[in-house]
Amino acid sequence: MEVFGDTNLVLRQIQGHWKTRDVKFRPCHAYLELLVGRFDDLSYTHLLRTQNQFANALATLASMIDIPVNTTIRSLLIESRSVPTYCCLIDEAELDDSLPRYHDIYQFMRFNTYPKVVMSKDKRALRQLTTWFVIYGETLYKRSADGMLLLCLYRPSANRVMRKLRYNRFQYGV
Repeated sequence: MEVFGDTNLVLRQIQGHWKTRDVKFRPCHAYLELLVGRFDDLSYTHLLRTQNQFANALATLASMIDIPVNTTIRSLLIESRSVPTYCCLIDEAELDDSLPRYHDIYQFMRFNTYPKVVMSKDKRALRQLTTWFVIYGETLYKRSADGMLLLCLYRPSANRVMRKLRYNRFQYGV
């Protein structure tokens, strides 16, 4: 097993080079020693935090699920794409283009009407969703986390914009 870490202190402590002095971390260190004992061969490599983003993402995913003891986990194959994923999905997605994705939000905000078949919890969710949107004139915008208004586009318009962006990106090397 090859262990990569961005915290030199923890790596040195688990290797036994340094002691774990902080009382709060001793139970964690003891648990780490139990885990280390399960492997025949371990090597440790220190990485800069900027080089460890992938490991952080995997650790976040691993913390979200409960894996029972004695479970064998298959290898994970991860491929790198040459273009962002959303570009690959523009032409492949098969969605109902009859109404834009934001249609229910727009109808509720503009006319205070709910979709025809909707349950009470869905009505509540729709009301909560609308707090992120604003209508200016006839146009719907979504308010981003930083307060910027993002234009809501209907699928054909969005595809046109994405194709133009993709073309400009390759044309100008951006």
